[in-house]
Amino acid sequence: MKKTKTFIVLWAQLLMLTSCEKAVFDDPQPADTDRTVHVEFCVTQFEEIPFSVFNSDTRSTVDVSQVCSRINLALFRDGAKVKTVNQLSTDEGFGRVSLDLAEGDYQVVVIAHSGSGTATITSPEEIKFPDNKVTDTFYYYTQLTVEQDMTVDMLLKRAVAKFRLVTTDAIPQNVQQMKFYYTGGSSTFDAVTGFGCKDSRQTEYRSVTSEMVGKPGQFEVYTFPHATEGKLKMTITALDASGGELCQRVFEDLPVKLNQITQYTGAFFEETAASGAAVFTLMAEDNWTQQDYTF
Repeated sequence: MKKTKTFIVLWAQLLMLTSCEKAVFDDPQPADTDRTVHVEFCVTQFEEIPFSVFNSDTRSTVDVSQVCSRINLALFRDGAKVKTVNQLSTDEGFGRVSLDLAEGDYQVVVIAHSGSGTATITSPEEIKFPDNKVTDTFYYYTQLTVEQDMTVDMLLKRAVAKFRLVTTDAIPQNVQQMKFYYTGGSSTFDAVTGFGCKDSRQTEYRSVTSEMVGKPGQFEVYTFPHATEGKLKMTITALDASGGELCQRVFEDLPVKLNQITQYTGAFFEETAASGAAVFTLMAEDNWTQQDYTF
């Protein structure tokens, strides 16, 4: 009888112990850091602001697919990069990114461009592009607190200035390339300030096709200004098939402004270009503000 009572007591204690252990294992209380919410980032529009109305309420917007071929998104938390998403314009859902994120504070960086590869977002303050080549680039930066399911509609702003060369004389047959070497701008971008963040020596080549020969030419390059406005030194060289120099022009103190086209128009290939005072004409073109010069 005593053995039977002892067995019943031990069996009851074992059941109680097993029940307690099972409750702790199957029903853990989640830590706050493990809680996640669903966040959808939507690149809805690009803001192209003519410089002449930079401080006004005038805005012109276009669809994402008309502006860029790549979108790179990065999220930072406490100084560390925690998420990256890279999209091509051929991807389904281009411009929309859905993520499950832990609650907390984040820095959000989005770069839209048409470079040959993915932008390297080392930090919100340092963004580089393949081969240091700058294309028409738009950006979005914000500090975001994630507490519940949410949708973030992002309106991206242009980050670059554009230089355009328009030749009034015809491109000679022996010209194969146009070389643009310029200093004063940047090929590295800071999304927090919205400006270039390193002094760069930028070199761009533009091919001359057979269809372009014998006609006036038009060539464009981009840079990230260090401030809303600045100056470049631009050396433009016409090259033959072997890379030999055919003719060259140097533009000192070439003015550039954020979201502005600086256009130089004149006889480039003639040995002696027409001289005269520079003509400054401010006009809007394709949602840029354009400043014309005659050389």
